[in-house]
Formats: sequence, C-alpha cells, structure tokens
Amino acid sequence: MEYLKDRQVLEISGADNINFLQNLITNDLSEIYKKKIIHTFLLSNKGKILFEFYIHYVDNRLLIDVNGESINDLQNHLMAYKLRSQVNISIQDEQAVYWSDTDTKYLSDPRNEKIGFRRVQQKKQALTIDYKNNYDNIRIFESIAELNKDFKSEDVFPHELDSYMNSISKEKGCYPGQEIVSRVYHNKAVSKKKFMRLSYTGITKSQGTKLFRDSKEIGLLGSNANGFCLAYINREFASSHYEVMNNKLTGIRKSNDNI
Repeated sequence: MEYLKDRQVLEISGADNINFLQNLITNDLSEIYKKKIIHTFLLSNKGKILFEFYIHYVDNRLLIDVNGESINDLQNHLMAYKLRSQVNISIQDEQAVYWSDTDTKYLSDPRNEKIGFRRVQQKKQALTIDYKNNYDNIRIFESIAELNKDFKSEDVFPHELDSYMNSISKEKGCYPGQEIVSRVYHNKAVSKKKFMRLSYTGITKSQGTKLFRDSKEIGLLGSNANGFCLAYINREFASSHYEVMNNKLTGIRKSNDNI
C-alpha cells in the first residue's frame, strides 16, 4: 500500500450533505451508498474544471479526497454555497488517503480500473507506509491527468481528459457548467487539445512548461515519471509515435505501448 502524501480529506456532514453536494458536482451522488466511491468535477459556469476529487462513503461519512493544494480553496468555495443548508465542511487532518495496485479490499478507482485501488483511513495507520510514487507511475502511463499535477484550476474542460465520462452523470439535474457539458455531449464535440502520454527524456520541466514542435507552441507539459510524461497537446500531435525531449517534440518512436 502507498500513502498518498499529496492528498487531504474534507468531510461534508449534516442533514443536507447529500443534497448540498448533489447540486454542485457533475456526478450522481445518489450512487454513493452502493458504490462507496465516486470521482467528480466541480465546474465553473463556463464549464471548465475548478476542482476534481473523489467522494468516499466511509462509516456513514462523506469524505472528499482532494489534492492538498486545493483543499482550502475547495472548502471556501463550498462554504460560499452553504447558505441555509444544514451542512458542516471541515478538514480532517487525522484522515489519510492511501492506494494499492493489487489490494482488492480497497475500492477500485472509478476513473479507470487500471490505476488501482484507494481508500480513506485514520492517518496514524498510514504513516508507516512508504511513499514510492508507484501511483503516479501507473496514473501517467494510463494517461490520467490530475489537478495541480497536470493542469491548474479553470484551465481545461472535462472532455479534454481521458475517462472523464466516469466522472459525469448524464441523468442528474442541474449543476454549475452543466449546459456546456450537455452541449459537448449531444454535439459530440471533439476538443482541439487532449492529454496524451508520451515518452520523455532530458531535464525534468515543471508542470505548465510550454511544449514546442519546430518552434511552434503546441501544448503544455504535465507531470512525468518513469520515462513518460503527460502532455496537454494539439490533437494532431497526440500520437504515441512522438516523444518529448526537455520541452520539445524531437523524435518519432515506433511505439511506447509497453511500460
């Protein structure tokens, strides 16, 4: 098992907790009792991703598993919508998120079953777990982009991410950004850019570094691990035949299908 140090936990408690979140997120929270875990987005009115996170149902508690850089902003954002709702929104420092690529006692990742299993548990039971970065190795290889690792808040639309439809319900009612999501779905719109896994060599560059091909800017670099990176890239270059050296597409490979 692997302790995910970059994740933190937010609890949404109170009599209105389900209805409160249901009106804000893209996924259907009524499924949480059966599934025990969902992944979802919280969008701007323009349909771009403000936050992305998991919701766990643990011991009758709703626990949000979110990147630690976003937890305070997410808490403040939710508080702004609270109004008269009977909810409490609190950071749970005693809780931790951890992950396994093999332990089926954990919950399968709802974005993509290939990236393993995760759960929330008391931090004192997780502190002895070594952080080996296996999670990011697999996540990047499966082209799963994450907020603050591969893109910033309000930078991308959900349909520019792989496996995004597992985080959006086509059946539920209104939420911020739904009109844009519905238009994309019904018009079968294809984004100009997407996240693509590419082989990576050279000096490690930070997330958001511009990516070039023949001096033309074609996208941005995301995270990288184990010889691969995620790139937010023009679709014409979104092919495994390209590779990245530093921040340039410099070569053509036959394939990078094997890790």
